[in-house]
Amino acid sequence: MNNNPILRENEVEANRMMALVLDVTFVIVAITWVLFEMDVFYIRIQYRGLMIFNLALIGIVNIISRHFKFEKVWIKYLQMTAAILVYAVTTMALTYNVPFLAAIPILLSIRYFNKLYTINISIISVFVFFIAYILGANYGMLDLNFVQYDPGTTIVTNDAMWLDDAVRDIPYDSMQMVKNTIISNYFVKLLQLVIIAVASRQMVVCCQVLLQKEKKLAEGNARIGAELEMAEKIQKDMLPSIFPTFSEKEEFDLYASMTTAREVGGDFYDFFMIDENHLCFLIADVSGKGIPAAMFMMTAKTMIKDYALTRTNTSEIFTEVNERLCENNEAGMFATAWIGILDLKTRILQFTNAGHNFPIIQKKGMPCEALEKKHGLFLAGMEGVVYRQDEMQLNPGDRILLYTDGVTESHNPKKELFGEERLMNILNRTDGEKGETVLSGILNEVKTFEAGVEQFDDITMSILTLK
Repeated sequence: MNNNPILRENEVEANRMMALVLDVTFVIVAITWVLFEMDVFYIRIQYRGLMIFNLALIGIVNIISRHFKFEKVWIKYLQMTAAILVYAVTTMALTYNVPFLAAIPILLSIRYFNKLYTINISIISVFVFFIAYILGANYGMLDLNFVQYDPGTTIVTNDAMWLDDAVRDIPYDSMQMVKNTIISNYFVKLLQLVIIAVASRQMVVCCQVLLQKEKKLAEGNARIGAELEMAEKIQKDMLPSIFPTFSEKEEFDLYASMTTAREVGGDFYDFFMIDENHLCFLIADVSGKGIPAAMFMMTAKTMIKDYALTRTNTSEIFTEVNERLCENNEAGMFATAWIGILDLKTRILQFTNAGHNFPIIQKKGMPCEALEKKHGLFLAGMEGVVYRQDEMQLNPGDRILLYTDGVTESHNPKKELFGEERLMNILNRTDGEKGETVLSGILNEVKTFEAGVEQFDDITMSILTLK
C-alpha cells in the first residue's frame, strides 16, 4: 500500500483514467459486436459469448470502481485485470487483426508511476497474451500464413462459405500451426513487449523522480508562501494603518494607502510627530521587488525615522541616512524618497526630495500643480551626497499628495501610461473631499484604466490636508 499522499492522489487519478479507457473500450466492443451481427465483419457464432463477456466484465468493473470513488488500493488491480482479459479475449478471437492490443496494458500501467506495478503488469501481459495467441491459433480467426497442407490439397468454397471455414474442414497439422504461430508471430511480438516493458519501467522511474521533485517544490512553495504571508503582515504592521490618525490634532487630516504588486513590496510611507509642533511625513520607493526590496525598505524606514526624531532639518536627515545606507550595500539597492516636516504653528513646510516623483500641491480653490523643486540623488546611490532643503508656506485648505511611480506608470492594454495629468484631474474633481475618499477614487480609476492588465509595481499614496 502506498502511503505517500502525492502518489496516492496520483493513483486515484490514474484509476479515473483507466475507467475512461475501459468506457471507450466498452463502446468499441459494442460497436464491433453490432457490425459482426450485421455481417460487416466475419466471426463465428460462438464468439458472441466473448463479446458479452467483454461488455459484462467492463461494466461490472467500472460500476465497482465508481462505487468506491476509485480510492481503494485494489481498484487498480481490478481495472487492469479487466483490461488484460478483455484485450486478450479480443486478441484470441481476431488474432492477426489486433497486433498491438498486448502493449496497451503495459503502457497504461505507466500512469501509476509504480515501478513494481509496471513490471508485474508486463509479466502478466506476456503470459496471458501467450495463452491468447495459442488459443487463437486453433479457435480464433484463422491466419492462413501459418497453416500447412499436404501437397495437392484442394480447397473448395462457395458463396455462403468463408475461406476460414473451408480451410478448417480440410486436414492440416494443427500442432504445426500452433508452432508456426508461436515462433513466427508471438515471438516477434514478445520481443516488442519486452522492449515496451523495459522502456515503460524506465519511464516510471523518471516519472517517480519528477513527482518527488514536484513534491519538494510544492513543499518549498508552501513554506515560502507561509513566510511571504508572515513578511507581508510584518511589513503592513510597520506602516501606520489606523485612520484617522492623530485625532487630537485639529490642524490637519492625513491618510495613506499601499497596494503591493506582490505579497511584499518595496514602497513605504510613514508619518509621526517629532514633537508637539512638528509633523514628519514621507514616502519612498525601493528599487526592485519582493523580499530583497522589502528588507531594504524596512532598513531605510527605520533609519529615516531614527534620524528624523533627533533632527528637524530634512536635508540633514537624508544626508545621514544616505551615508548609512551606502555602507555594506553590496546588493546595490537604492531608494527614491521624499520627506517633509510641517511646523503646525507657522504652517511652514520644509522638504527634501531624493530622486522621487514630484508631489502634487493644491492650494485651496486652485488647480493642482507639481511641486517641482530640484531634487537630489536617490538614497544609497553614492557616498558623500549632501541634500538640499526647500520650504514653502501652506495655508488652511491646502493639500499635498505624495505618490510612487506605480500610480503614474500604470498602463492599459494599449501600453498607455496613466500619467500625472489624469492624476491631477482626479484631484481637481475631488477638491474638498476627505483624504480616504480621494485615495480610494484614485486607486479605482487606476484599476479601471489598467483594464485587466496585471499590476506591475506597488501603488502607494499619502495625502495631507490642512484644516
